[in-house]
Amino acid sequence: MIFAPVADPARDQTEDCPAMSSAMSRSALPGHRPAACHPGRRHVLGGLAAICAAPLSAAPSGPVIDVADADALLEAAQSAAPGTTLRLAPGRYGAFKPRGAKGSAGQPITLVSADPASPARLGYMLMDECAHVVLDGLVFDYHFDASHKMTFRPFTVRACENVTVTGCLFDGDTMRSDPADTAYHGYGWALGLSLTSARGITLRDSEIRGFGRGLVVADCHDLTITGNDLHDMRLDGMNFARVSDMLLENNHIHDFRRAPEDKGHPDMMQFWTRRTTAPTERVTIRRNLLNSGLGPLTQSIFMRNEEVDTGAAGREMFYRDLLIEENVIINAHLHGITVGETLGLTIRNNTLIHNARSDGAADNPDLYTPRITVKERSEQVRILRNLAYLVPKPQLAAGWEIADNVPIQDRRMGLSTHYDKLFVNARGGNPQDLASFRYRQDGPLAGAGLGASWLDTAG
Repeated sequence: MIFAPVADPARDQTEDCPAMSSAMSRSALPGHRPAACHPGRRHVLGGLAAICAAPLSAAPSGPVIDVADADALLEAAQSAAPGTTLRLAPGRYGAFKPRGAKGSAGQPITLVSADPASPARLGYMLMDECAHVVLDGLVFDYHFDASHKMTFRPFTVRACENVTVTGCLFDGDTMRSDPADTAYHGYGWALGLSLTSARGITLRDSEIRGFGRGLVVADCHDLTITGNDLHDMRLDGMNFARVSDMLLENNHIHDFRRAPEDKGHPDMMQFWTRRTTAPTERVTIRRNLLNSGLGPLTQSIFMRNEEVDTGAAGREMFYRDLLIEENVIINAHLHGITVGETLGLTIRNNTLIHNARSDGAADNPDLYTPRITVKERSEQVRILRNLAYLVPKPQLAAGWEIADNVPIQDRRMGLSTHYDKLFVNARGGNPQDLASFRYRQDGPLAGAGLGASWLDTAG
C-alpha cells in the first residue's frame, strides 16, 4: 500500500528537532482533560475476583426469578416481562440460545449471577433478535473442541437492539492438536465475542482473554465499548467492519500470546472494508492504552480500506468522520496509527512509543518503531500535537492540517527528542507499568499539551 509521504527516518535521527522547543514552549492547550491515571488500568488481570468482587447492578425493582440450570434459564429469558431480573445460581449452564427476548427502555431483562463470588458460567451463547437485555457479572467460558475452526463463534449477539454487557469475563481456551504444530498448538483459538447486525450495544468494564480474536464486530451501529481489558490474544484484539456511531474509550489491549513461527497478522484494533457495501463512519477512538507489554509485537490501530485501495470502489467507500485522540501506544511495529482512505479524519494528542522488548528477530529498527501513516487520497485530514517517530509531512499532503507534532526516538541520546529526556523510564522500565512512560516533570513535555494528556502527571 502507498500511504502519504512521511518524513525521512534517517534525517529525523541525525538532526535535532527545531520544532521541539517552540511547540513545547506553549502552555497546555485549552479544552484538554486534566492529567489523570488511565481508568482502564484498574485491571481485571486478577481474573474473576477483580470482575465479580461485588454486584454491578442496582437492586432489582421488578420481578426476580432464580434459575439453576440451562433449561430453566432459557424458559425464563424467553417469557420474562420487561424489568425482570434473572438470578443465575453458580454452575455451568452449557448452551444459551434466547430468541426474541425483549425488555423495554428503562426496564431491561437482566441476567446476573446470584453469587458474585461464584459467577454463573455459560459455555455457549447465541442471542438472536433480542432487545433491552443486560448481561451483568457472568462468565462466558469457552472450551476448545477439535471440530472448532479458528472462526468458531462461541458467544454471539446477532440482530439485537439495546443490549448491555457489563462486568463480564470472556474466558478463552487454547487450540490443542498435534504438539508438533508449534504455530497453533497451545495458543488462543476461536472468536471471543461476536456482534453482528446489531444496534445500541454497550460492552463495558469486561475482560476478554485467551482467544484467537477477542471482539469481532460487523454491520453494527450505535456502539459503546469502554473500560474493557483484552489480553493474551493470538491474532486480533478488536476487529471491525461496517460500523457507525461508535465510541471506543478507556480500553486496555495488551500482551498478546503467539508463537514466533505464527504467520498471522496481529492487530490490537483493526478496521477493514473488504467485501463490504458501506464504509465505517462516525467513530471515536479515545484514551485507549495499547501496550505490547512483555508480549510479541502487533500492529496497533490499523484501518486499511481494501475496497478503495484495490480499485474495487471509489470515494463512496471512504471511511468517514473518524476521531483518534488521547491514545497511548507502546508497541514494536511501524503501524502505530495507520488509516486508509478517509473523508474527515482527526488524529490528535496521541503518544506512540517504541517497546524494544517486543521487537522481532530482524535487525530493522524502522519496522519496529510506531508511526502515524494516512493514505494520501484522504480528505479533510487534521494531524495535531502527536508524539510519534514519524507523521506525514505537511508540504507533501496538500490541503491537510498538520501542526505541532513532535518526532520522538530512542536511538540518538544526544537529541532533545530522545526518550530518556522525555519519559520517566521508557527504555529501561517495566513495559507493563504505565508509570515508566509518564512524562518527566523536569522535561520538555511537562505541561506542553503534546501527546496524551494522561501521561503528563507525576502520579
